[in-house]
Amino acid sequence: MELRAEKILKILWITCIMGALILHSIYLLFRDGFSPIYFLLLSILLLGFLPYTLLHRFIGKKCRADLLFINACLVTTAISLSLPFYNYFLMIFLPLISILFNQRRFFYIGSAVTIGVTIYELFFKNYLEEISTLQASIDIAFLFAYLFILDFVVRANAQYTKTSYIYDKTLNTLILAVEAKDDYTRGHSIRVSDYAMILGQYMCDTGYKIDLESLRISSILHDIGKINIPQDILSKEGKLTFEEYNTIKKHSQYGADLAKELGYPSHIVESILSHHERFDGKGYPEGKADQDTPINAKIIAIADTFDALTSNRSYRKAFSADEARKIVLDSMGSQFNANFEPVFEAVYPKFVEYQANVKNGNQEFSKVV
Repeated sequence: MELRAEKILKILWITCIMGALILHSIYLLFRDGFSPIYFLLLSILLLGFLPYTLLHRFIGKKCRADLLFINACLVTTAISLSLPFYNYFLMIFLPLISILFNQRRFFYIGSAVTIGVTIYELFFKNYLEEISTLQASIDIAFLFAYLFILDFVVRANAQYTKTSYIYDKTLNTLILAVEAKDDYTRGHSIRVSDYAMILGQYMCDTGYKIDLESLRISSILHDIGKINIPQDILSKEGKLTFEEYNTIKKHSQYGADLAKELGYPSHIVESILSHHERFDGKGYPEGKADQDTPINAKIIAIADTFDALTSNRSYRKAFSADEARKIVLDSMGSQFNANFEPVFEAVYPKFVEYQANVKNGNQEFSKVV
């Protein structure tokens, strides 16, 4: 899965800070004082990505990855050329960094830069006077072998990305089949997935351990079991009978069974099964206690409830976003774990923004189209 430029930037900053700490430790422990090279390297490590960090929010999203990769090339090359000794090993990190972007062109550009800088250091900085020709030949051979192996990794990743795309299209087909049975819930699964991803991303950013890809798939498929529910029940206007309501409640189990048959991993199956469980243990299909309910299922439950409240149904008109917000907050401690209250409050403005995007035909968050 392709990482966002912001996530890659965070990884690069962590790497640079660790490098700066190691550099400082080496000079403290093994050197008599701080040389000009120390200050040069420290400046590159601590300031190299600062321009992009300050300006990337003003750059179009389509160009951010390109500019960040160029920035990474410049920083890596600057560090390598600043060192006063032969150090081809530093440049081999550039092709590795390029893999994070999940674009083959970045890998080939990074590989070309690595080869170019290595040859420059050997033949134009006269490092051949410091090392033997045999060592230089071995290093170059190793570099090409390393890039050759990495190329296989990049190609395999590209194939995986293509397979994931087909996989997403299959998901979308399943969802269309489910939602074709009920005009009132058309688009519901995608919206729930998008709301769930907004919640999940915020929780990741604030320290929770959330598997976002599993959350995405689970939330898209959360209502897939409704394909086995009679259409006259799904589209019935007015209150359901006790028997009809019990039939509807079976969709969680149906969905989990279908997902299991399709080969989805157990944690996705479990999230689909449990998305109607409640904090107070009065949910269905199993009446689980809160601690036994997967966190992804809890996220889906909030997203599902908010979208259901703000959508028209055969038996009622949609609530406004603010009315839905109050209902969700009133349900904290009963339907939902109260620990989710500050999370929901924090992402609520993004929910409203997302609703506006959907109404304007600009559904930006969805990964399935």
